[in-house]
Amino acid sequence: MSEINYQALRERYSPVPVPKCPICGEEMSIQRISGAQVVYACSGYGDDGDFKIGRTLADEHYEKSHVTVLDVGDPEVLALLDWLETKDNRIAELEKIATDYALKFQKAQDALKYAALLHSRTAQLKY
Repeated sequence: MSEINYQALRERYSPVPVPKCPICGEEMSIQRISGAQVVYACSGYGDDGDFKIGRTLADEHYEKSHVTVLDVGDPEVLALLDWLETKDNRIAELEKIATDYALKFQKAQDALKYAALLHSRTAQLKY
C-alpha cells in the first residue's frame, strides 16, 4: 500500500472558510445550501441585525457579491485522519521501545555467553 498523504487529505476534507465579499470585504453569509454547493452573498446586515445604511434586501451589491463554493468538508474524515496519525505515532513509539529492548537483550545475551565461556575456561584450568 502506498504512503498516505495526511496533509493533502486534511486540506481536501476541511471545511471551506466563509469567504469575504469581493466588493466591501465583509464576511458573507450563507444564502443557500444544495448538497456540497454553498451559495454565499453579502447580505448587508449590520451588527444590530438591521440593514446597513444605503443597503436594501437583494440590492445590486447583494447580487454582485454572490459566489458559489463547493464544500466537501467532512468532520468524520478529519476525525479518522486524527485517529490514524495517533495510531501511527504510537506504533512508531512502540517500535522504538521494542528495538531498545532487543538491543538490551542482545547485550545481556552476549554478556551471559562471555561469562559462561570464562566459567568453562576457569573450570578447565582448575583440573
